[in-house]
Amino acid sequence: MRDPKTIEETIARALAQQDVELVDLIIQNQGRKKLLQFFVDKTGGVTLDDCGELTDKIDSILEMENLIDGAYILEVSSPGVQRVLKKPEHFKRFVGQRAKVVLKIPLEGRGSFTGVIASAEDDHFVLDDGTNQFRFAYDNIKKANLDPVLEF
Repeated sequence: MRDPKTIEETIARALAQQDVELVDLIIQNQGRKKLLQFFVDKTGGVTLDDCGELTDKIDSILEMENLIDGAYILEVSSPGVQRVLKKPEHFKRFVGQRAKVVLKIPLEGRGSFTGVIASAEDDHFVLDDGTNQFRFAYDNIKKANLDPVLEF
C-alpha cells in the first residue's frame, strides 16, 4: 500500500475535477483487509447516488494507480454534521459555526475547547467560547470537528 498521503492527494485531485472535495480519509485494518473511508462533499451536499458514483470512481482510481495492495473495503460518505475540520479553508468556510478543538499541546492547562469559530486566517483561527477568545495555530490542532447544537 502506498502511504496514506499519496492516496489522499491522488484521489483529491481526481475528485476536484468533478467539483467534489475529499474532506477526510481514514484507513484502518479490518482483519486481513484495509478499510478505506472517504468523506466527500460538494456544493449543495452529497446524495446517496453521489456516494455510489464516487465509490465506483474511487475504486477504479485505486486499481488503475495500484494504490492499495491486496483486498480492501471501500466506503464513501458525506462528512456529516460533525464534519472534520482539517484545512484552513475548512475553518474559513465555517466561521460563525460551533466547533470542538483538541490540541496537541495544551493551552492554559486545557487540551480541548468548544466555541464558535470567530475568524480564520491562513496560519491560525480564533475560537470564541462565549467568555474568551482563543487563538490557535493549525499545527497545534490534533483534531477539530464542527459541534452543532442539534435541536429537536
